[in-house]
Amino acid sequence: MAVITYETPDGLAEIEVPPSEISYDGSRHHWKVKTDERNGREIHAYIPRERVFAVEVKGKRAGTQITRS
Repeated sequence: MAVITYETPDGLAEIEVPPSEISYDGSRHHWKVKTDERNGREIHAYIPRERVFAVEVKGKRAGTQITRS
């Protein structure tokens, strides 16, 4: 599983998704997280890196943990 902890106007929030549904977009400097699927289309949240406190990703083959402060 992958967990991203980030700041919102209402306080801290967490999203938990499979590792394949979270990635970092270096060109936009945002974390991209798949949050839903509607009518066969994927819905993604783009979270600016400045608002992200921690990202923990544990894959099937090896555990990896990334923490940003």
